Order: sequence, then C-alpha cells, then structure tokens
Amino acid sequence: MSDERLSLTEEERQKLTQLYKEKELTQQELAKKAGISLDTLKQMLGKKGDKDLVNKWDIEKVADALGCHPTEFINSQRWNIEKSKYTGRFQGLIEEKIRKFVGREFVFNGFEKFIKTHDRGYFTVVGDPGEGKSTVAAKYVNDHPSCLYYFNIYNDSKSRADQFLECICQQLICEYGLEDYQPDSLPQEATEDSNFLKDLLQQVSNKLKPHEKVVIVVDALEEVNLSDQQNGSNILYLPRYLPKGVYFLLTRRRELETRLLFETPQEIFDFKDYTMNSREDIKKYIYLFFEDDEFKHSLNEWIGNQNLNKKEFVETLAEKSENNFMYLRYVLPEIAKGYYQNLQLENLPQGLTSYYEDHWRRMGMQDKPLPKLKIKIVYILGVLRKPVSRQLIAKFASVKDEIIVQEVLNEWSQFLHYSQILGQTRYKVYHASFADFLSRKEIIEAAGIEITEIHGSITNALLEDLDTTEDED
Repeated sequence: MSDERLSLTEEERQKLTQLYKEKELTQQELAKKAGISLDTLKQMLGKKGDKDLVNKWDIEKVADALGCHPTEFINSQRWNIEKSKYTGRFQGLIEEKIRKFVGREFVFNGFEKFIKTHDRGYFTVVGDPGEGKSTVAAKYVNDHPSCLYYFNIYNDSKSRADQFLECICQQLICEYGLEDYQPDSLPQEATEDSNFLKDLLQQVSNKLKPHEKVVIVVDALEEVNLSDQQNGSNILYLPRYLPKGVYFLLTRRRELETRLLFETPQEIFDFKDYTMNSREDIKKYIYLFFEDDEFKHSLNEWIGNQNLNKKEFVETLAEKSENNFMYLRYVLPEIAKGYYQNLQLENLPQGLTSYYEDHWRRMGMQDKPLPKLKIKIVYILGVLRKPVSRQLIAKFASVKDEIIVQEVLNEWSQFLHYSQILGQTRYKVYHASFADFLSRKEIIEAAGIEITEIHGSITNALLEDLDTTEDED
C-alpha cells in the first residue's frame, strides 16, 4: 500500500459525496465505519481550507466502507500512477539536504506572504554556493507533498530543458488527473518549448478552487545547459506568463541574472538582505553538532583546551563561516577529528574559499616540487561530473598503482560523495563550490595545471577503450 498523499479534485469530492449519500450515511457515520477521524474525512472532502492532503490508505478505508474501489470516485490515472515514479531520482538528495536542517522560517514566511499577496508568480531564492538554497528547496518539497519539483543536480551533468519539461509535465498529468494525456507517452512537442507546459498549467488552473494553488519547485538554475535552447527563451523555457493559482519557487546563484524574463508577479529573495536571520540559523546549525554523539565529546574537549565556553565558540565560528553552511559542514567535523588541535579559534579559515585554500595547503598541494600527480587526480574529480571509480580515475591520470589514487581520495574524502554502482565504489565532487575553487585562475596557475590537458587525458583514455572494443570485434 502506498504511503503517498493525495488531494481530491472538486469532481472527485462530488463523486465521493454522492456515493456516501446514496448509502444514506452521514459524514460522522462514514468516518466511524471507515475507522478514520471526522477531520480526516472533512480534509478529503475539502472542508478544512487548504489542509486537504490525505493519506492514500485513508482513502482506501473510505472506499472499503462504501463497498467500492477508490477509482470509483478518484481518477484511475491519478490513483494508479504515483508521482514518485517521476521524482524518485531526487529522493536521496532531498533526504541528504534535510538531514541536519535548521531554521529558514524567514524564507518560508517570505514565500507564504508572496502567495497571500499575489494570485500567481515566481519567487526566487538567491544566494552564494553553500548558503543553503538547495536545502530550502528540499525542505519545502519534504513538507509539502503535493508540490511538483525538479532539482538540477550539479554532478548529474548539465541539466537540460527537455528533461525538466518532461518531468514536470509528467507530474502535472499524474497529480491532477489530466485524462487527455498519458504521462509515459507525452507528445513530441512537450519538450520542445514551453507551449505544452503552459497548456497543462492552464488546464490545472481551471480546476482549482479559490483556496487551492499549484507550487512548482525548481532548484539550481545555474546548473542548466542553455546551449540546446532557443535564443531569447527563458532558462528551462519557464513560462513568461502564469495562469491564476500557479507559483514557482526557484533557486539560483546570485550572479545568474540572464535568461529570466517574466511578465507576471515575481520577487527576488536574496540571502544577503537577511544576514541576521541567516546568522541565527548558522548558530542553531553549530549547536546541532553538540547534540550529535559522533562529534559532541571531541568538540567539547577542543573548546576546553582553548579555554573557551560554548557560546564564545559558536559566536566566533558563526562569524568565521560568513553564513555559509557548507563551510561548517567541512570545518566542524575537522575540528572534532583534531585537525586544528594546535590552532587558535580566531585563526581558523575565514569563509568557504579560505577553507578550501587552507585544506589545499595542508594536503601539500603547494609543496616544492609540486605533487603534480596528486593535483592531476584532484582536478580529474573536479572536471568529471558523474560518479567515477578509482580504477577509471587511475586510467585517466595514467597511474598504474591504484593505491596512489586511493590515498588522494582519502585526503579529500570530505569533499566527495560515495555511491555503490555495479559493485564498485564511485566518487564525485559533493558540492559545486569546490569545483569553482579548482577553476579559479590563480589556483590553476599555482598548481601548474592545464585544464585542456586534463580533458585530453580523459579523452585519450576513452578513445583507447573504444579502439580496444573495435579490435575485439
């Protein structure tokens, strides 16, 4: 049995009402017979304002009490095809992002205010890498199961407009029971521009009751590949106009301002305008580590050795972080592991970029002579955007001994995401900010690296594989 939740359409509510009246049951009698609360039944019937999401198993209980199948009053396509079929690939990311979630009420309050004061529109959360934009998107999706969503994932190679359009259109058809279309066989034009999406949004808008709304969350617009889009079009072909009751919650980096033209209500919510709110959330995040069995004892010991109290530690580290959660994700575990045993708190790196520079130095990447092989391996990880095995990294780096590769992977483990694919451990860079650091001109020059050389090594290794395959044929 699915644990998904549904919101019945007005037509479906009318059918359900007709069914229980034909059975000469009151709402109280039906709720009792089904073994659910009267409030839950009223949610099902849309009598509880905008709190109308109900668990599918409660719907099944009501259907059993009426002696019928749920599809007698719920669109069969909506019932049988779960939205998760089209969003399952994002589940791991969502779970990871909200694992140590704190605060951000000021962002959600801002979005709710926008919805209350506009009958449609785009609400865009803007910030630097590591400030928590994707976490905000993930938390909203987790707390609002009826919303539609798409995450442009950094390591999945550049996201394309056709992928976004397909996924969102499938969710719309499934979630709102648009019977003229099948989510698994969209018309060809559905992914060519925004026209099909706009048509679906209008159809859904026409179905909405006055208090109902459609929210579509789209994360990380900066990760979209624009090369395949028509000139002059919005990123992902986001519609310039929106029908009533339709809202987009977008996230993007601060520097990305092109290719977004909307002639509908919009608001830019920039984290730099809410520094005090972010600082308070940063402090809450630090305190979470003092509740974590993995870190709390080591952190308290470090603070004691520094002759600090917890409040001083939290205040100073929050200032050092420059309101960047990614900084804390790296620095706090390193403090707990003793990497900064002989360093005063005030001498910790200032900000995420300085932290990367400090780790680069501590890992000996500036030693003389330069450890060019280690540098090359790290850059291969930065260039590749998909999970890659140790064996393949060794091949790209022209290294015969995989132990050398493993040593580098161990040194940079906190920046990497691990996954098991076909029995192999594969590695990829966890966050785009680290790849940004590697691409800085001064870092490339100091490392004595040619990015074209890295790409060339990868291409040559792949061509060798191709030649070998052809020889075998």
